[in-house]
Amino acid sequence: MFLGILGLFGVPIVAVLGAVDNVLMFFIAAIVGAIVTALLVNLLKKDVKPVEVGSPMTESEELRTEEGNVQKSPEETDNEINKLTDITNLDLIDINLAGTTRDQVIDEMLIKLDRAGFLLSKEGFREAIIKREQEGTTGIGMNIAIPHGKSDAVKKPSVVFGIKRDGVDWNSLDGTDAKLIFMIAVPKTSGGNEHLKILQILSRKLMDESFRKALLDVKTKEEAYTLLRKSNRGKRGG
Repeated sequence: MFLGILGLFGVPIVAVLGAVDNVLMFFIAAIVGAIVTALLVNLLKKDVKPVEVGSPMTESEELRTEEGNVQKSPEETDNEINKLTDITNLDLIDINLAGTTRDQVIDEMLIKLDRAGFLLSKEGFREAIIKREQEGTTGIGMNIAIPHGKSDAVKKPSVVFGIKRDGVDWNSLDGTDAKLIFMIAVPKTSGGNEHLKILQILSRKLMDESFRKALLDVKTKEEAYTLLRKSNRGKRGG
C-alpha cells in the first residue's frame, strides 16, 4: 500500500527537492501514471528519522501534550515536522468554511493564519497564493485542494485545514468541487525540505478514501485535529 502511494506522489516529492514551484502540476501528473523507483524509495527512507520509543501515553494525554506544543508562538515552535499537528493547531482548523468561491475560502483561511501569528503580512502571502493559482489550479481532484505558497510574509511553516461541506469550485482537473482544503504556508527563505515533509504527510493520508471520509464526517475541530494528529510521516501504516 505504501509503495503504491509513493508511486502516485513520487514526482511531486522529487519536484520539491528540486525546488520546483509548480509542485501540484507534478502531483497531478503523478496521479495519472507515475511509477515508484528504487531511488525514490531510498531517498524517502533517508529523510525519515527513526522514532524514539518511550513510555506510552494515553490518547488524551498525547492530544493535550501536542495541543500545548502547537499553541506556542511561531518563534518557539520546534522546526521538526513529523505530523500535520506539528505545524497546525485548533485555531488553524475550520470545519465549516463559509465562502462560496475559491477566493473567499482562501481569504477565510488567510485570516486564521494571520490571527494565529504565522504571517508578517496577510496581503503579502495572499499575493503568493493567488499567483500560484494563476499558474495552475491547486485543486488536485478527489474533492481536495492544496493552495500553497512561499513568501517573505510567512514566519514559520504552517498548514491551515478547512472543510467546505457542499464544496467550492476549484477548477479541479477531475471536475470535483473542493471540500477538503489544506493551505500550506512556507517562508521564502526555506529550502524544499519543509514542502517535502508536508507533502509526504498529506500524500500518505489523502489517498486513503476512508481517511477523507472521516475528515468530512467530523463534527468538531477537536475531532479533525485528532485525525490530523495521526498523519505521521514516520509511520508506514494507515
